[in-house]
Amino acid sequence: MICGGDLEVFIEPILTSPTLYIFGGGHIALALTKMGKLVGFNITVIDDRAEFASSERFPEADVILAEDFTKSFPKMKIDKSSYIVIVTHGHQHDEVVLEWAVGTPAKYIGMIGSKTKNATIFTHLLAKGISQEQLGRVHAPIGLEIEAQTPEEIAVSILAEVIKVRRSP
Repeated sequence: MICGGDLEVFIEPILTSPTLYIFGGGHIALALTKMGKLVGFNITVIDDRAEFASSERFPEADVILAEDFTKSFPKMKIDKSSYIVIVTHGHQHDEVVLEWAVGTPAKYIGMIGSKTKNATIFTHLLAKGISQEQLGRVHAPIGLEIEAQTPEEIAVSILAEVIKVRRSP
């Protein structure tokens, strides 16, 4: 200080919890929502089927949207603390969501599916003008390879990969 005195300042950062956006309301989403909440994520579940996107089905979710996936996109506030998981009920839905997701600043984008399915979707998106660099951000097949078989094991695999990305510099 100019007067020669000392000043002690304490700074306490107020950090928001990251948000896990789960596109799809099936069995994997159920397990992922419960586990994601346990490890500190805000949870948003989106499904175009009202019977799969409800507070009764997902009591841990902070936000639930039961509408066409494309109508939900403007409602999302995706930033660098956002994690997008695509586990919808159809390839065409996965492709629509992925096309939108790669244009966001999300820290993580993952899509479920076989290597063949994912390659087909990537080929379609490349033909639409999505760059290889954008697609290079996508974790597909999603999750760490742990030989998961049940929806709960698959959710563990996905969440482990999400946490790995979250904690990496």
